[in-house]
Amino acid sequence: MTEKLRKANESDLRELKKLWLRCFDDSEKAVELFFERNKNICNAYLAAEGEKTAAAVYFINCALNGKKAHYLCGAATLPEFRKRGIMSRLIEYALNDAESRGDVFSVLLPANRELYDFYGRLGYKPCCSVCGAVFDRSELESDCADELKAAESSDFERIQLECRKNNFLLQNNNFIGFAKKYYSCYGVRTAESQNALAFFEEENGVCTVFYTIYNDIKELKTLLLKSSSAKSFVIFGKSGEDIFNNSNKEIKPKIHGMAKALKPNEPLPDDIYIGITME
Repeated sequence: MTEKLRKANESDLRELKKLWLRCFDDSEKAVELFFERNKNICNAYLAAEGEKTAAAVYFINCALNGKKAHYLCGAATLPEFRKRGIMSRLIEYALNDAESRGDVFSVLLPANRELYDFYGRLGYKPCCSVCGAVFDRSELESDCADELKAAESSDFERIQLECRKNNFLLQNNNFIGFAKKYYSCYGVRTAESQNALAFFEEENGVCTVFYTIYNDIKELKTLLLKSSSAKSFVIFGKSGEDIFNNSNKEIKPKIHGMAKALKPNEPLPDDIYIGITME
């Protein structure tokens, strides 16, 4: 039987949730949250065989260097429908639809190393990276702000642009708000002030900051110190950010995702930072 490829709608939500929970090790609370906000943050596509939803993929709306883009996530096929090329055809269908809407770039983070080859066959290039650095608590304490400015209605889009300048996925305020709730389902803590935001985990005296944006580096350091009692901080982000300047314990950039230009003559940036992911 040939599968039918199409955009998903609200009547598909029940089957899409079931597929997600069967294919991924996610909590029901997180999945409910994703689909509750789904219509506001992304487009969903599915492959159906008869009455059965066999596969699905999601494109989260964002921007890259001022041009429309999306972050591909949640690509899943039920076990009984795998090894038949369904996901490849579904992604190609979804990419064609995204291009017709004006999307210029598609970006993703493969869930494992083997999937880099799969997405490579679909035209994606491993041109996304992440870097980081390790800081002792005393290093952050030596360059703090006098006080934090309360986050009343933070403009996360503006802070991202001031922090990263270019070659990164710009997520809107709606998505950042969703991500704060989504990651809290997995014990990830968030802290924010008017000029900084951080997603972090703390274990064995080490605070790992896997996503942060800021337009005042002193305020970021103060925010981390007030939010965590850790003795050591591991901070990840985009290569070239101010936080990594003059660090003598730098974590060298590593490949952390893939991207594809949807327009034939559109140059693909060499070094893209994804930021918050759904993988």
